[in-house]
Amino acid sequence: MYLTALAHHSDDAHSVLAAHPALPAYLTDLAATRGLAVREDVLGTGHAYAELAEPAIAALTADGEPVDLLVLAYGVPDVQPGRNTALHLAARCPGRPRGFAVCDQGVVAAFTALRLIADHDVDRAVLVVAEQTAVPYPLVADASVPTRHSAVALLLERGPAPVVVRQHAALPADAVDAALAVDIAELSGARDDVTLVLGSGVDGPSDGLPYTGLWARLDDREPGGLLVFADYDPGLGYLCVAGVETSPRPTAFAAAAGAPGTGGGVADMAVKD
Repeated sequence: MYLTALAHHSDDAHSVLAAHPALPAYLTDLAATRGLAVREDVLGTGHAYAELAEPAIAALTADGEPVDLLVLAYGVPDVQPGRNTALHLAARCPGRPRGFAVCDQGVVAAFTALRLIADHDVDRAVLVVAEQTAVPYPLVADASVPTRHSAVALLLERGPAPVVVRQHAALPADAVDAALAVDIAELSGARDDVTLVLGSGVDGPSDGLPYTGLWARLDDREPGGLLVFADYDPGLGYLCVAGVETSPRPTAFAAAAGAPGTGGGVADMAVKD
């Protein structure tokens, strides 16, 4: 499949849905099942993923180009737990595609979602990665918490080049560089049109966007090159690397209204023998 368009959207304001009057009691009961107390200072803050992602999806889809599959990936729970956000977003796409979500995998979730898209025989698919700032209970394990609300949507279309996703489990931090170098070399081969896109887990600070920052780092570039995405989740011990071809026709990398600067890094990489 080819990556043919990407759009990202952020909103510094908190969603009205985060202040729903039923949420405090619901979240209090939910946290109590784990012996936790709700963080009163967080109640009423955060953003709903549907409202975050809809502008990004609208920026890269068009009537007459039906989408077959939408997969939503996120690390922080949505502030509207009663909504099936993946199906809601799928209903906003032309063609009303199938939709499902991948969560509880940290930064790995987006790579898992990309692998699932690659495993399906579809003409057109949308990957949505979203994050928001509100975690209304104490964390019981190390995890990255965003400082901004953000969503990124990627449009992938049928093409002869496969999407390749590699996920290394139980990998200690001191083994990441070596494993990453091998994957980059194998995915790149002798090509000189490769762009390496690094997430915060392998390239320093995330600028407050640990989950979407990697995917939002793309600028306008010449069509037809290979993108190699990579990120590491130290809490889970997973290194993820993906190779995705950009379309041979001009690729649209659009910023929806309110799109932020992002973390991670992008480097054009000429791979030589």
